[in-house]
Amino acid sequence: MPAVKPAPPGLLDSPARNFSASVVVFLVALPLCMGIAIASGVPVSAGLVTGIVGGIIVGFLAGAPLQVSGPAAGLTVIVYDIVVNHGIETLGLCVLVGGVLQIICGALGLGVWFRAVSPAVIRGMLTGIGVLIFASQMHVLVDDVPPGGGLKNLVTIPEAVSKGLPWPKLRSESERSAKVDLLKASGALHERQEILRERVAEHVPTDFAPVLGDENDPATIVIVEGLAEDAEALAATQAEIVEQLDGVREAFVAAGLDKGQKSERRVAHLAEATEALAAARDALASAGDPSAEAALEVRRKVDAAEDALLDFEYSLKNHDIAAKLGLLTIAVIVVWQFLVTKVGPLKPLNVIPAPLLAVLAATVAAWAFILPVVYVEVPASLADEIRFPTWTVLRTMDWQAVLGGGLLIGAVASAESLLCAAAVDKLHKFPKANFDRELFAQGVGNSICGLLGALPMTGVIVRSSANVRSGATSRSSAILHGVWLLIFVALLGWLLALIPTTALAGVLVYVGWRLIDFAAVGELWKLGKGELVVFFVTVAGIVAVDLLSGVVAGIILAAIRLLTKFGKLNAKVEIDESTPPGAPPIVHLRLQGAATFLKLPKLAETLDEIPSNADVRADLTELSYIDHACVDLLAEWRAQHEDTGGTLSVDWDLLEDRFRTAATPAANGIADGNGNDVVTEDEPVTKPI
Repeated sequence: MPAVKPAPPGLLDSPARNFSASVVVFLVALPLCMGIAIASGVPVSAGLVTGIVGGIIVGFLAGAPLQVSGPAAGLTVIVYDIVVNHGIETLGLCVLVGGVLQIICGALGLGVWFRAVSPAVIRGMLTGIGVLIFASQMHVLVDDVPPGGGLKNLVTIPEAVSKGLPWPKLRSESERSAKVDLLKASGALHERQEILRERVAEHVPTDFAPVLGDENDPATIVIVEGLAEDAEALAATQAEIVEQLDGVREAFVAAGLDKGQKSERRVAHLAEATEALAAARDALASAGDPSAEAALEVRRKVDAAEDALLDFEYSLKNHDIAAKLGLLTIAVIVVWQFLVTKVGPLKPLNVIPAPLLAVLAATVAAWAFILPVVYVEVPASLADEIRFPTWTVLRTMDWQAVLGGGLLIGAVASAESLLCAAAVDKLHKFPKANFDRELFAQGVGNSICGLLGALPMTGVIVRSSANVRSGATSRSSAILHGVWLLIFVALLGWLLALIPTTALAGVLVYVGWRLIDFAAVGELWKLGKGELVVFFVTVAGIVAVDLLSGVVAGIILAAIRLLTKFGKLNAKVEIDESTPPGAPPIVHLRLQGAATFLKLPKLAETLDEIPSNADVRADLTELSYIDHACVDLLAEWRAQHEDTGGTLSVDWDLLEDRFRTAATPAANGIADGNGNDVVTEDEPVTKPI
């Protein structure tokens, strides 16, 4: 009678344990949702929305009930590239395409295939992502903006360090308080201007460059008419921002920040911001008369206004203070994790997440000492940040970029989610994950996030392991963590504005460092130099070019290496010197590697070297695979050899096993049914036909 699989725990199983676990996961997820959003170049609300959807929606549908989904550090590189090169209005459609791909693959039962990637490529991908996150967030740690791509961010880390090295000189409390107020005010203005710019971008895409004067072009007509319909409301919003900047100007002068050594730069940036905002207001006001020229002018002016606000905010920054606050965040994480893992009496406190404690410590320090650093920009309402795709966006979108970005998001998110699900399975005793259902659930979640203009999601090992460690037994803990995120954002979102941006950067610097897999170098070296080359090629491609190029380069190199290994066959003929005089010679035929039709000529040449009357004894213990063509050749050669008075001794059962049965893992490689190693660690593991 077949064994009955245990049923998974019900939704309401162990309510007390799942409730407490959900609180822990919520506390872990909150700072990560915000930090990953900032690292991705989008507002923090986009990360929080993804966390909410990942908990409430995906939690109900998941095929891995104890896995927790949300925005993941592994996708920040892809998202940042999409936002920078194609605009944030493109991101939602890319995430939607990726989600639909996941739904289709899950429905077709293709979940397990997303795990069929060389471990060297996976570890190289995670390491490359870790390097990129670490490099970019080192700049954010000192309240700076990452200067460019991955390689540029990496080589300019010394510049960021030099900005943060000086010991902070705290001015008077009144001056610090005034600076904090101005930083928050300019940040709020920038948040409003960014939302307005995104609304304009929905009408006038980033790559809009029509032939001016050709007003009959259908795409141009859609753009200019859509902008004209919304121009009055957009102009009113821009006018409000200009009015608010006037209040900032008055506070700037009253605080005396227009005096001193840095005053010239600050005054210049403030004047530039005022002029740029006013120009954007005038351009929007005149956009009611539709034309391609007006549309382009509006886009340029609104973009320039946002850049000018960023420059003014930058002039108020204190890189030295931000650096020390960021280092405090990292120090709290490291020290707390050491205490709760190494100090016996403190181990029960392991349920308190280190990132949350670190962000809380930095926030309290910033509040207590009134530190003039950049704080998280929070919208007045979460609904303000929801970006449903408009008809204009759909009509004018660069669909090649959308499909390319969507396929990349779908592939990477699927692989990361299913690898995470496999890892979570090892942490608990409950029924294992249904990969196809999990992939389908992730697709539904990403489709919803795409429609809302939020970040893409994956299963996240940090939150998932915290969930299991905290005693979760069912999917209710993941669902509840999404509920707590929603309640917090709806009722206590104003608290987020108290968090210094450098604190979230500190968390991600630590996360990026932990993603860099230093141990892989030694472990892959033991498996063979080829695996290590695949690892480094993947990392180098990701850092120097982009994520897709690095992963594709790694996969191609791994495939070439596999084909090379798979086509390798060593065939040796050794004559036994102890053969009695006058007796037929005893010959040992040793086959190593994979015997495929590609090596048929070599195998035939080796067999031809054997004396006609020899007693041939075939040693197949180091043969990993043999195909039908080589089996036929051995059978035919045996018949001919016996006709000439010779013999051939072969373990035909073992040969049949090589041909028809996949090898099974053993302690030092791959073993057959008798426990004999047939593939060593540095040889490819292949599944025979």
